[in-house]
Amino acid sequence: MAKNNIVTYVLIAVLLVAGLISPFVVPNQYYQHVIVMTLMAAVMASSWNIIGGYAGYTSLGHAAFFGLGAYLVAWSNNHFGWHPFISSWLLAFIVVGVALVMGWISLRTQGSAFVVVTISIIFIFRLLALNLDKITNGARGMTQSRPGWDGVQWSPEMIKIPFLYIMLVLLCITIFASWWIRNSKFGLGLIAIREDEGKAESVGIDTMMYKVLAFGISAYFVAVAGGIYSYFFTYIEPGFVFDVFTSVTMVLITILGGRGTLWGPVLGAFIMQPLSNWVVGAFGGTQIHLAIFGGILLLVMLFMPQGILPAVSEAIKRRKKVPTPATSR
Repeated sequence: MAKNNIVTYVLIAVLLVAGLISPFVVPNQYYQHVIVMTLMAAVMASSWNIIGGYAGYTSLGHAAFFGLGAYLVAWSNNHFGWHPFISSWLLAFIVVGVALVMGWISLRTQGSAFVVVTISIIFIFRLLALNLDKITNGARGMTQSRPGWDGVQWSPEMIKIPFLYIMLVLLCITIFASWWIRNSKFGLGLIAIREDEGKAESVGIDTMMYKVLAFGISAYFVAVAGGIYSYFFTYIEPGFVFDVFTSVTMVLITILGGRGTLWGPVLGAFIMQPLSNWVVGAFGGTQIHLAIFGGILLLVMLFMPQGILPAVSEAIKRRKKVPTPATSR
């Protein structure tokens, strides 16, 4: 356990240092944009992994929390002047409250019924955003003023550095929170629920409370990412932030890297997001990237059903167990 803890600390430190120096190694707006989006994808997948990986409940409704975080931050910035880099962390607690209520309702179901219920959460919030014109501007969406960075003059190549750094910090905190949960009594309870919920309840685990709490915690970091995202693009609209494909992407990334592992969602994000940007850049606004992602997922499910990290870990273990031939004398 101590060795695993050290490895986790080292990897987080390496990720932090690499992210801090990356804008100066590659001073290019496009690559900085890709890095920001990759970090955001890793945050969302790692956060979703708490409920979908540790507890084993596949939620397709987390895009609702992403969109809600985006709208709360945009609204507070426009009406009160709250800086999104600060308000995102605070307003996400409101999203957690909403997620706890939604989790308490939806987690009374299991399997495909749970998936359908969580998808409906997205459509509920999308309809609310479309029809509450006085608050959300309806289908027109909401805009925010472009970041001025308090009058500091940034070169065009460095304009996205603050977003990169705030998203990097968010990812490190998300990974640390995921690691802490995984190694806590709470995390062990979630894993027990994933393996056999009936047995977990029979040994005294309050399965409903554990699941609802995991649902709420997993919504927090997704909401923070949504708030920063709204400031990054300065414009949001209901169909864009309340999108089922956003939830599907979290699931695909996590499955690719390794569902239920600590670093699997991060690995999946660092593979899928840059690939997505490259495909869109190469083929334009077509939907061919969806076909490519589907093909990648199909290959992973056929040859590495547990994901890349578990498959590599299992291969290393098997290699170590292979007896070496005795040397002749």
